[in-house]
Amino acid sequence: MTRGGLLFFVQWLTGTLILAVSSPAAAQEAAWGQASDGVQLGLAVAPDSGPLPSELRLEVQARNVTSTPRQLPVLACDSVRWTAFTILHVRVASGRIFRFHIGSRIDIASLHPHAPVELPPGGLLRERFSLLPLVEFNGVGDQDSTLGSQLLAPQQVELWVELPRASGKPRLSSGHLKHRLGLPTVGGPPVGRQCVTQLAASSGSACALLGDGTPWCWGAHPPGLSGGDEEDTDVARPQPLRLLSGGLVELGMWGGILCGRTRQGTAYCVGGTLGSSGSSGTVSGQPVRVQGLEGAQSLHVGPGELCARGAQDALWCWGQWGVQTRTSAELAATRWEGSSGGVSQVAIGNGHACALRRDGTLWCWGANDQGQLGTGDAPSRQEPVQLSELGHEAVSVAAGQTHTCAALRDGSVSCWGRSEYGALGLGKTVSSPSPAPVPGLSEVVRVAAGYQKTCAWKKDGSVWCFGELLKDEGSQALAMTPVELKELGRQVEEVAFGFRHTCARTAAREGAKGGDVICWGESTDGTLGGVTLTDTSRVVRVAGLGGKAVALAAGDYFTCALTTDGSAWCWGGGFQGQLGSGRKGASPRPVRVRLPCPGK
Repeated sequence: MTRGGLLFFVQWLTGTLILAVSSPAAAQEAAWGQASDGVQLGLAVAPDSGPLPSELRLEVQARNVTSTPRQLPVLACDSVRWTAFTILHVRVASGRIFRFHIGSRIDIASLHPHAPVELPPGGLLRERFSLLPLVEFNGVGDQDSTLGSQLLAPQQVELWVELPRASGKPRLSSGHLKHRLGLPTVGGPPVGRQCVTQLAASSGSACALLGDGTPWCWGAHPPGLSGGDEEDTDVARPQPLRLLSGGLVELGMWGGILCGRTRQGTAYCVGGTLGSSGSSGTVSGQPVRVQGLEGAQSLHVGPGELCARGAQDALWCWGQWGVQTRTSAELAATRWEGSSGGVSQVAIGNGHACALRRDGTLWCWGANDQGQLGTGDAPSRQEPVQLSELGHEAVSVAAGQTHTCAALRDGSVSCWGRSEYGALGLGKTVSSPSPAPVPGLSEVVRVAAGYQKTCAWKKDGSVWCFGELLKDEGSQALAMTPVELKELGRQVEEVAFGFRHTCARTAAREGAKGGDVICWGESTDGTLGGVTLTDTSRVVRVAGLGGKAVALAAGDYFTCALTTDGSAWCWGGGFQGQLGSGRKGASPRPVRVRLPCPGK
């Protein structure tokens, strides 16, 4: 039955239903329209509404302003809510007005028996809906197809609603309500002269967090810059995510998804697809707040799993494990009850993750088709399961794409999962579904892992790696057992893994603020930061940075460094804008990312 036919049916229905529904929490003061036939329509912002378009929740109110019963011109039943007949108007800053039927796209079930709605004298009926589905679906007609892109910048919108009436009767409209969209700027500690405070990179794109709390992104299909279009575009010059301007203190990025943490401990995600089995929790050009997350203090982002540590290092996750959705496009975090004692480290692979608790126990969950959970079998786990076969407490954990390694209290290292290129360091390429000790390693205090490669730090500062190193064209292209990377010295602070290359950052020398960057692996497209574009596989000390390096971030075929002067530099394959220089193409020399920084 069409909407028009259903409205006609309402006029002839003889039964009536008297409803006086109260709201569980008072909304902001409503903007009321003119009364029509004794009924007045109002619109208010719901108390649990947020500052972003994806968080905007509105409450439609209808009240009888007479001393006799009045009928609301809608039909309410177990499949159609009365807001299904509401028409929402959105006027954006440009003056353009978007108009569409809300339909059944509301996220609070307030179901009524099949009958017209009759309001008693002084009766008030409330019903709430979210703007999120309308933003995601971009309206129902061609004229509304650009609403999502229109709402990608902070602005004040003007909203009002109306209900259709029978032929010859005036429409019932609410008053106009103005609401400011965009994450509010929150004062905090001064950032000094530091322009860029953090870098994050995914397979083909990167983002920089500026000192004012605004993320700027670039590369292949950068999150939040697609405008919600089906076909994303490459961005060679960084663009800001304006809806998140001024509010973030930390970024986490993987697989086209960017998550940011605010100083207040809330988290927002944008881009990609999140959710159980990849089927729910869609996030596109509009940032979405993670519901239920309390006091986040650090982010841990990986493919298929996103987590945050909160107060007392409790662990909250949203993604394949523990995801809860209020609609198909909302995210809700689940607290792991087993983290009450505190989580000291989180490692996320490609669909699996592990959490190291303060008591030294290691717990893993997620995909297990390659034995990456270390449980000795193949079934995946929705809930964290403790690895009881390690033999000692763990002090560090790292997750590659399909393998996991842990450094233990006695200085040994155990690995498990897929070992196609020797990533387990066992001297062979046979995979192991259970933790297996890595021969030749002792006094290890820390581990790191990437795609089919693993590195371990010893107490003396030396770094030992194994797997697909591609360090030399000959014998060390694949290291089946750990080899010391003597070229790095003994002051390595950070390792960033690309697809077939790896870069390390050394500690600052005495009297300096930052260190050097050294890369090895496949050098196609200049991924090693050498002087020329070659295919040689050797250790290269990156030259040409604007200062010493203080942080690294690596994509599949490019690497970026944050330097002591607060600028960002990238090198490698930039054919889709991954270098952020404003041009597309490869560069073996670091180029400065075109960010709004002094001296650019």
